[in-house]
Amino acid sequence: LLIPETKIKEKSSKKLKRRSSDSDSNITRVKRIKTEEVTSQLMKPEDEDLLQDNEPVQSDGPSQCTTVDEIRLDVRIEETVTTNTEDGDSFSVAVHYLGQEVLKRQICGPDVRIMYMPSSSMPPTPAGLNVRFPRILLPEPPSTLPAGGELQALFTLLPFMEKGIVLTSTLQGVYGRRFCQGRIFWTGPHTTTPGLHRMERNMEPVLLFSKDIFKQQLDHFQANGGERPKCSFTLCFGEEFRNTEDPSQKLIIAQISLPWAEQQVENVLSIFNTISVFQTLASQSPLGEITLNLITVPSQSSDLAVCPSP
Repeated sequence: LLIPETKIKEKSSKKLKRRSSDSDSNITRVKRIKTEEVTSQLMKPEDEDLLQDNEPVQSDGPSQCTTVDEIRLDVRIEETVTTNTEDGDSFSVAVHYLGQEVLKRQICGPDVRIMYMPSSSMPPTPAGLNVRFPRILLPEPPSTLPAGGELQALFTLLPFMEKGIVLTSTLQGVYGRRFCQGRIFWTGPHTTTPGLHRMERNMEPVLLFSKDIFKQQLDHFQANGGERPKCSFTLCFGEEFRNTEDPSQKLIIAQISLPWAEQQVENVLSIFNTISVFQTLASQSPLGEITLNLITVPSQSSDLAVCPSP
C-alpha cells in the first residue's frame, strides 16, 4: 500500500470542504479507495483535467506563515461497474510429488480437470477441436526425486489417475467429482465433520469450498478483524489424508487456491491498511482532522477477473 500524497495547507479561516463527484447513472457501482497514482492507461485525454486539482490553495495570511492548520489528502476512488456474472472464477493449482513442487498453473474459468496421461499415449489435438474445459496433466516424476520405494510407489500410482478429477465452480461453491480409479482424499476450510474425507468414484459431486460460508467469514473479518478467511483446499491422490498430517510426506498432493477469493480478502486488508494510514496522519494533525478530496477514476475492468494466461 502506498501512502497517499500529503499536502500541507497554511492556516486558514475557511475549512476545505469535502468534495465528491455526483453520478446520475442507474448502473450499480462499487467504489474502492485507491491510494496509488493513476496509471496513464486508465485515463482518456478528455479525462485528464478531471484527475488533476488545479485550484490554488487559498491562504488568508502571508506566504511566510508556517502554522499547520490541517492535513489535506487527495484520495482517488476507482469505480467499477458490477455485472451479473461470477467474479472471475479461477483456479490456481500447485502439484507436489513427495513434497517437491512439479507443476503450477492458473486456470481462468469455472471448470478444470486434473488427470494423468502418459506422454507416449497422448494423441495430437486436431485443429479446431473445442475442449470442454482446460486440463492439467500430472507430469512424469522428475529425476530430482530421490530413488527408493516411495518413488516406485509414485510410478505405480500415476496410471490409476488417468481419468482424474473435475473441479467445477458454481454459485454455491467449488465441487469436485472423481472419475479415476485411484482414491482421492481431501481437506478444506468448510468441512463440518472431523476425520477423513474421501471422494467416491462416479458419485455425486462433493462440495469442497462453500461460497456462502466464505462470504459470511469475509463479512465477519471485515467487521471484526481476526483470522483471515481461507481460500484454498487440498487434494491427496492415492493415500488417506487428514488435515493434521504433513502433506510433504504424501506421494501426490494438489493444493487448490482460488484467486477470486484471495483478491476479496486482499481488498479488505487494503481497507484496513488505508484506515491505519488515515489514523496515523490524523494523529499528526494539530486539530486531529483530515480533509479528503474524492476524485472518481474510471476503471475498464474488475480486478477480480485478472488471470494470466498459462
